Amino acid sequence: MVRSSSVPPHPSSRLATDGGFSLVEVLAAVVLFVAISASTITVLLMALKTVRENNDRVLVANVARSQIEELRVLGPDQIVPGLTYDKPAGTPDDFVVETSAQWVGAGQTASACDAASPGQAYLRIRVAASSPDLGSPAVADTIIAPEANVSDEGTAAIAINVEDHNGEPVSGVTVTAVDSTSPENSFTYLTGSDGCLYIPGLTPDRALAITVSKDGYVSNSESGDTTTSNLDAGSLAKPSLLLAPASGIDFISEQSDYPLPVGTPISWRVNETGALVNSGQTGVAVVGQWPNPSGFAAWAGCADADPGDLVQTFDFTAGGSTVAGVSAGRVELSGLPPGVDVIASPTGVCSDQGPLTVRSAGDGIVRLALPYGLRSFSASVEREIVDGEGETVTETLSEDVTLSEPLDPAQADSTPVEFTRADQLEPPPSEFPEPSSSESPGPSLSPKASPCSTNDEPMHLTRAVALSMRKGAARTENRSGAAMLASASSN
Repeated sequence: MVRSSSVPPHPSSRLATDGGFSLVEVLAAVVLFVAISASTITVLLMALKTVRENNDRVLVANVARSQIEELRVLGPDQIVPGLTYDKPAGTPDDFVVETSAQWVGAGQTASACDAASPGQAYLRIRVAASSPDLGSPAVADTIIAPEANVSDEGTAAIAINVEDHNGEPVSGVTVTAVDSTSPENSFTYLTGSDGCLYIPGLTPDRALAITVSKDGYVSNSESGDTTTSNLDAGSLAKPSLLLAPASGIDFISEQSDYPLPVGTPISWRVNETGALVNSGQTGVAVVGQWPNPSGFAAWAGCADADPGDLVQTFDFTAGGSTVAGVSAGRVELSGLPPGVDVIASPTGVCSDQGPLTVRSAGDGIVRLALPYGLRSFSASVEREIVDGEGETVTETLSEDVTLSEPLDPAQADSTPVEFTRADQLEPPPSEFPEPSSSESPGPSLSPKASPCSTNDEPMHLTRAVALSMRKGAARTENRSGAAMLASASSN
């Protein structure tokens, strides 16, 4: 018989097989744990949101019913017609309760402003309660009949209708009516969801002055938000007014790399009126405009700078602003020191509009767009120097460049304007000391150079260059140049 024996493994062999988890395994486990946790948290958050929305839904429904019950207690005589925003006691502050009350006749289905003869059979009530967490409000509807039949015999009624530019009703419009003869006819109410406000039982034979308003809305004319209605016994007055969300206009250059300077005059007109031209400018938004469906046309410059076929048409945006990119002549100024102001002035049409100012960039180049017409450009720099008598004087170098042909927005290429003649100026030795080795030499003037030479000028440019010094009283002499702008600016 052979006996088997069990020999325990050597301790070193157990250590070789019990190595634990590797780093990759640990990282995989962590990633899996985070993924499962994130999913679980997402589900929990969605569940909490659903619970909160359900609680709010029950609460707003209760608020709407409570409002209905409070109105029933008040009775038709005490209920404010039109739209109101009163809340029942205990309603959370962030809840919105909108109540609409309108008189209707028996069998009447249309709005009082659309019905041929609206009546007072009962008061139709609609309450919409909402909270920030709900996508739609809870709505409760009811009708409240008066305790006795209401007679309109011998009285007048009025149905005020407010529509927008598309003919849609405008709710929540404040309607203020004033009767100076019969104050009991005066009232201030809000139009309902149908844009209508119906008020029966008014004292007849009176004139009622009516004004409508709503924040962010405008009328289609200066007096479009007011009207006067006569109240006749046994009849219904039905005035209609227009209010729409206000539009705005921001004028910019059509070419983004050639911007219009701030303050550039812009002319525009409503396409429907045509002849009436309005004034605007870049950098200042035009606000409070009626969103006329026909749109508007605009061009850079004054009314006389109308470039014909280049007048561009844009649409109004009701309740928003239209960015109108208008065409203009492109100009590229060069040969300037960095940070130098250049004044662009109209010399022909629209000369009463005044100059525009732009500043050169780090490379001494200015790209801009300007309205149609002739332009002149002027640049100047100043520096302080010591004259031959050892006193400090202020030296001013300026150069003017005038275009001989008008800027044309239809031109495909930009018009170059070069400030390139300043290297021809050098102060006379009698007025300026020789520079020392530690000082920078002043600009040089070639004796053979003619300050008025324009043989190599582009045909569309005319130049004038001046150097002036001030020492107490100003002393001035005319010279030619423009590259000295760079030398003066660097000092």
